[in-house]
Amino acid sequence: MSIFDTIAQSPEVLTIPVVAGVIGWFTNWLAVKMMFHPTEFVGIKPFLGWQGIVPANALRLANTGLKLITSQLLRVPELFEDFDSKKFVDENGQRIRALTRKSIEEKASAHFPQMWAALSPAIKEQVYTLAENEVMKVSSDVMEQAAERIEDLLDVEQVVTDAVLADKGLMSKVFLTVGAAEFKFIEISGLYFGFLFGLVQMLVWLLYPAVWVLPVFGFLVGYVTNWLALKLIFEPRKPTKFGPFTVQGLFHKRQADISKGFSEIVSKRVFTGENLFAEFGKDSSRRALMNMVREKARALIEKYKQNPMAATMATPALVEQLEKDLLTEVEAEMYRPDGMIFEFTNKSDDIREKLMERMSVMDPEPFENVLRPAFKQDEWKLILAGAALGLAAGIVQLVTMFADQVL
Repeated sequence: MSIFDTIAQSPEVLTIPVVAGVIGWFTNWLAVKMMFHPTEFVGIKPFLGWQGIVPANALRLANTGLKLITSQLLRVPELFEDFDSKKFVDENGQRIRALTRKSIEEKASAHFPQMWAALSPAIKEQVYTLAENEVMKVSSDVMEQAAERIEDLLDVEQVVTDAVLADKGLMSKVFLTVGAAEFKFIEISGLYFGFLFGLVQMLVWLLYPAVWVLPVFGFLVGYVTNWLALKLIFEPRKPTKFGPFTVQGLFHKRQADISKGFSEIVSKRVFTGENLFAEFGKDSSRRALMNMVREKARALIEKYKQNPMAATMATPALVEQLEKDLLTEVEAEMYRPDGMIFEFTNKSDDIREKLMERMSVMDPEPFENVLRPAFKQDEWKLILAGAALGLAAGIVQLVTMFADQVL
């Protein structure tokens, strides 16, 4: 009996490629879902349950993926290479000017009320202007020194770690944004590859309808479609000719688009002004910056103590109190949520532009490390899960549609 006669007698055999395509699509779709969901472990720890591969390994992936930025793409001092401290303070120092006036008025009225009251408005204005200029100069010097010592004050790697810990779904958002087209390809390719494998499966079944054929081919469809999809995403890294065709891994082929997407989400979700400001405001950085302010403030006070009149009035106790009050007020002003330090650290736009520019011309191997870590260590789990589901689907297909032929 010919193959065509067998098909005529058992037309349900034509469903084998269709079922194989559905199996290929479903196993690949499920593999993608398993990468990112659920965000928290569901089940009984440590082994009886599941957590999405990306959220389960968020810190490790951040170390290899996002920290690629600090190791190869962006050095923190570069963000401040063209920093103009005088221009910056002029643009952001209006509140410091107002604070200086207010502080002089309060301190003079409290400690030298008669002398201060006796001064004419014009003389008082000269005092205000002189003090404002001095304080603005000190502020400029402090911000210039902060820019020069930025690596001591701002731990960018810690910014990455804190962002990942604060948002458990952050790494999933990064990978889903960067690899949206690749994940879609994984899903849809399962249908195509599964259907092609199904044609072979159907031919084998027609020639040799053994009880093991459908389960084994189901296993192979689930395994191979997942493996092949992952392979085609990253390989070959560079355009390679195969006869008349030129092929390249999908991820590398989209390097320009991926660079743009990655830079956007990293600048908006990781290196935000708020996150950089929070890191800059931690105790160690804050103490270091305020030490700079203290040094400059003391130098300014010493300068004025050289004035004979100031020397007679500036007792050690008064100088100590003035310095303490000044530092307290300056610190509160600098670290306001919309204050000078926030503006100083708000580099999201610069970071986005630099990342996009440099990432788009990276060599293939380091570029691959942006997304590859999401697959590499645990991709065997995805492939094995696809194989197990394919095996189960093959058994169901055998029992429900072809049991009479093998029994």
